[in-house]
Amino acid sequence: MSELSLLIEPSTALPAERVDGLTAGLADDLRTVRGLRVAHAQSPAAGHGKSAQAWELGMLVVGGLFSASTMRALAQVAVAYADRVKARSIRIRNGDREVVVTGDTRLDPAVLDRLAQLLDEPSAPALPASSPDGGGAPVGS
Repeated sequence: MSELSLLIEPSTALPAERVDGLTAGLADDLRTVRGLRVAHAQSPAAGHGKSAQAWELGMLVVGGLFSASTMRALAQVAVAYADRVKARSIRIRNGDREVVVTGDTRLDPAVLDRLAQLLDEPSAPALPASSPDGGGAPVGS
């Protein structure tokens, strides 16, 4: 099951309590989307041999079964919320990949494709076949 992190970036510097309140509001809005689990990021995410991902104030972790309609709903909520609270942006991340949405973001097919790509596992480079001497296959064979 995949997880995404969402990071609210206020348009001006705000006290931590206010950022926490904005985060709670976005979490409440996201919980209206069927199939999503939403939680405040409490600590670095680590596990399965992957490096820890830094967490920040204003960050949520969203998991669940992400379908095309779920991703569209998540994007609609993020865009509407950014517009309503006048946030500079909301970053939707998976590892080192991210999509940034603002209140002005248009939910066209290109944006939805970029969001769907966040859920795709990065393609690992193919390992060369082993040869009897223990070395890898020569390049170009």
